[in-house]
Amino acid sequence: MRKRRIFFVVVFALFFFWLFENFKIVVPVTTISSPKIRNTVTIVQISDLHGYSFGLDNNYLLRAIEKQQPDIVAVTGDLFNRGDNRGKARALNLIKVLSEEYPVYYVRGEHEGSSSVDDIGDAGATVLEYERVDVKVGETHISIYGCPTTGYYSSADNVLEAIKVEDNNNYNILLAHIFYEEVFDKWKGDLILSGDTHGGSIRLPFLGPLKYNGITLPKLSYNGPVYDKGLFNLGDKYLYVSPGLGNFPLPLRLFNHPELTVIKVVSSTQGN
Repeated sequence: MRKRRIFFVVVFALFFFWLFENFKIVVPVTTISSPKIRNTVTIVQISDLHGYSFGLDNNYLLRAIEKQQPDIVAVTGDLFNRGDNRGKARALNLIKVLSEEYPVYYVRGEHEGSSSVDDIGDAGATVLEYERVDVKVGETHISIYGCPTTGYYSSADNVLEAIKVEDNNNYNILLAHIFYEEVFDKWKGDLILSGDTHGGSIRLPFLGPLKYNGITLPKLSYNGPVYDKGLFNLGDKYLYVSPGLGNFPLPLRLFNHPELTVIKVVSSTQGN
């Protein structure tokens, strides 16, 4: 009898730990600066939702976004998975509700499929398929570019031409679900927002992701840069890789909570 009680206690403890790891949203705020910025611009990035719902009708997630009062909501792909109609409906409803309050800009990942682009646009998002949109936040002029995931890029030159920076006086942001270093390292903008990695899903304290691009414990065994999650300085621009909110194919996050990414871009000339 005592062994059975211990067994159930352990099972329940593991279950609640799993819930905590996979459904407790963290909201880190990252601040970067630029001389092109005239007033603080708050960007909320949603990535890799994979049709999940955080609370009834995503109310938990929506409240977290509302607290940030974003100027821009950037959605960097994998909102839902092809064939998952319930997950798609949840994701489209989220976009609809957000679009009624904030400007939402979307670039697709590999999981939604190109046939869903119109649905996301109908829900209220501005869909960027190798396109640019110019916006003004306060006195700051911003250009947002979108590079959809259409397979692994075979020609960097073609991709870079499609998302070529048109006005270097604007603050230029690129949304791209997957960060392809060999392609986007040459992009001449200011900030790249991407996702896809899920932060490695399983992370080990002090050792980083268990897997990255097929490499086990890359921070120990790989000599190249590991763009797994968080902010990276690429010299003339910044990259932020969101670990995302959902999971695919299974909810197996460990020491790597779902993340609602918040980036505040401030002026580097204030006070000078």
